[in-house]
Amino acid sequence: MPVTREIQTVAGAALPIYESFAVRRCRYAPESGAKGRFCLASGVHGDETLGQLILFEVAQRITAQPERLAGVVDLYPMLNPLGLDIGERMVPVGTRLDMNRSFPGNPDGTPLERICHQLAEDMRGADFVLDIHSGTHLKHELCEARITAKEPEPLIALARQLCPDLIWVYPDRIAYEASLSGALCGMGTPSMLLQADERGGDPRKTAARVADGIFRLMAHLGLWDGGAQESLPRIPCIRAEAEVVRVTCQRPGMYVPHPCIGMKVSAGQVIGRIIDALDGAVLEEIASPSAGLVFSQRCYSSVYPGTLIARIFSPERRDNA
Repeated sequence: MPVTREIQTVAGAALPIYESFAVRRCRYAPESGAKGRFCLASGVHGDETLGQLILFEVAQRITAQPERLAGVVDLYPMLNPLGLDIGERMVPVGTRLDMNRSFPGNPDGTPLERICHQLAEDMRGADFVLDIHSGTHLKHELCEARITAKEPEPLIALARQLCPDLIWVYPDRIAYEASLSGALCGMGTPSMLLQADERGGDPRKTAARVADGIFRLMAHLGLWDGGAQESLPRIPCIRAEAEVVRVTCQRPGMYVPHPCIGMKVSAGQVIGRIIDALDGAVLEEIASPSAGLVFSQRCYSSVYPGTLIARIFSPERRDNA
């Protein structure tokens, strides 16, 4: 079946000195009989670039096999193009603002609020919206699907199709209602965030793995002719705040991690240390307070008392609560 491809500016606002903030969308659609709509967004944080490669991989696969496309696929590669241009996490317009805390926006608000409103309205009503993030250079994370919907069970079933390393149902969903996925869920549009690790080896392999999951989910939704569905692996799922152990440090210095990401550690196991390069001294050894799976770990960076060092998934804490 022939497929159409259309690039369109879907959100924008005028800026000072004759500049503008514009967000563009690329739409792939069968010429007739589209069965639904799937949206892929990335770049809400300008210092996260892996989403560009993932959306490129998706576009390449659709172009190579257009006859398999049964629904509309909308790609939004750069939600924060100004930040992406300079590698800046926030939107660099006047006061630095986090775009992912500005949804669903306001049609009569600031330029950023107007853009967020336009984007949310453009994605509203889709069968599914996936917001792709890729962490920062200071952290190493597993591939995580993060869900903030008030009714998470249907989204958990969809997240399993993506085959992430971990599914995290945020217990404090109210705090994330201003994120893109949280706002869309509040508007009745199924959405979740996928955290794809930018530091975990070859970015091309990571992008291909995430794209595999995206097409598996599209096939599950009937938007891609994917053939027979293979059995899915068992994926750990965080459902309670008590299951997440947040490890912090007590001393300032440079954090040197032990390679624990994706590994199961025991209570008391050392996962890194704080050093003082000037004195050549080890100031503190960081030990896990509980047994569990390390799914987020700080990389080599300066730290201060209270800095988050690692997150550990510990189901036994819930069982013992």
